[in-house]
Amino acid sequence: MRESHRELHQFVTEHAGDAYRSMFSYEEDDWSALYIRNDVATERLRDTVADIIERTREARALVREEDYEELGEKTATTEVHESGVILHFPQGDQRGIIISLDREAARRLTAFVSQCATIIHSPATSTFEAQLTTD
Repeated sequence: MRESHRELHQFVTEHAGDAYRSMFSYEEDDWSALYIRNDVATERLRDTVADIIERTREARALVREEDYEELGEKTATTEVHESGVILHFPQGDQRGIIISLDREAARRLTAFVSQCATIIHSPATSTFEAQLTTD
């Protein structure tokens, strides 16, 4: 394990505690499990992790730096799922780190995402939409 991976693992362990599910690193055509919590280390995960990492390698930024320089370079992406949060830290085109946490570890972020999703999927028009249509 690289020293930077060891430091990151220690940081996540200290800050996420029991909510820390897993960490994987990947390079060109290889990947490594750096940490997998016992209850997450299932055969299903073993069967799917290679595909997950391959899709991660292929993931493209929604906003590229050259499209909108004001945002700067992408440093991470986040996926919020019902039971967990996935953080992807790309390190160039062929390397990166994937961290999985229980949903409560990202409580403020997931609460914000949930509220936005409720507004987006609400059958009633939100106040914001109403303001946009009347302006």
